[in-house]
Amino acid sequence: MLNLFQRYVVVSIAASLLGCAAVPVSSGDYRSASKLSFQLANARSRMNETAAACSALSQSLAYYRTALSKETGEPVYAAASNGGTEDNGVQEIRSRFGCTVAQFG
Repeated sequence: MLNLFQRYVVVSIAASLLGCAAVPVSSGDYRSASKLSFQLANARSRMNETAAACSALSQSLAYYRTALSKETGEPVYAAASNGGTEDNGVQEIRSRFGCTVAQFG
């Protein structure tokens, strides 16, 4: 288990890396931002910070969808009846992090 100092180091590094990718331009930049957000979600989850992990996971999905949109030229769709976040893959990942639909949306 991480002690308090190690937690701050992990979160600081992840936040710094995420900050570097906060203004993505190409689809590759959005994919990188998605990956970093997912890594931040993992770090937060390991520290039992579920709300912060779910927020980072939600941001990762948003970046991923934007990357797909840029690659395919299709607009970003989140038009499912539940906000577009409940396909099987997203449900499984969300449950692994302990996120509720309200936290994830």
